[in-house]
Amino acid sequence: MRDVLRAQFVDVWHAELRGLDSKALTFWDALLSDQERQRSQEYKRPERRQGFVAVRGLLRCTLAGYLDVEPRELVFESGEYGKPALAGARLHFNISHSGDHLLIAVSDLGELGVDVESLRVGRNLHALAGRCFSVREYREWAALPTEQQLPTFYRLWVKKEAFVKAVGRGIAAGLDLCEFALEAGGQLVAIPGEFGGIDAWSVVELPVANAAAALVAPNKSGMFCFRELGLGV
Repeated sequence: MRDVLRAQFVDVWHAELRGLDSKALTFWDALLSDQERQRSQEYKRPERRQGFVAVRGLLRCTLAGYLDVEPRELVFESGEYGKPALAGARLHFNISHSGDHLLIAVSDLGELGVDVESLRVGRNLHALAGRCFSVREYREWAALPTEQQLPTFYRLWVKKEAFVKAVGRGIAAGLDLCEFALEAGGQLVAIPGEFGGIDAWSVVELPVANAAAALVAPNKSGMFCFRELGLGV
């Protein structure tokens, strides 16, 4: 596998997985590894199976474009805590999907994390916030007017998820230990010492309709782009 040229970039690709046609699904399915294809068959509901094929196929096409290789040539591996990575390449990526939304983050700057969550009403947000927010975060969030609690909860939630994905630890890192300022554009306030200082990380809120989305990436000089990913083949 030929490595990507160093360009100091962070790209986030957004796709809406709505109205997937059979031609595209057949094309993406042909790109999958035997293991991925077997996993797709484990989904009993057709829409879930098609979503998996679309996500894996789009991921392969996107990453292959940076490395100038065929999508089916890519080999994935998992880190100690299960974070996926490309074998034999210094290209970092992370993905997230919720509802019809898919995000693929790609960079040559270092490990990064991305998360998207469709806004859902009717959940017991106070119970979730009590478990996953720090004492300070929960106190400030609970004091907000009711109409601000839903969007603020998700804005904070996706940042926490993106951060623990960036450091490769998932929720084992302790969502309540990764603190953010609650306001729009709020950055890290505190993290466990093993993950370095808060100034080592940059947090970007992403413009996804009817959802909350965030990127956490190394705080290094580089070009950031948010792009729409076409579904045509």
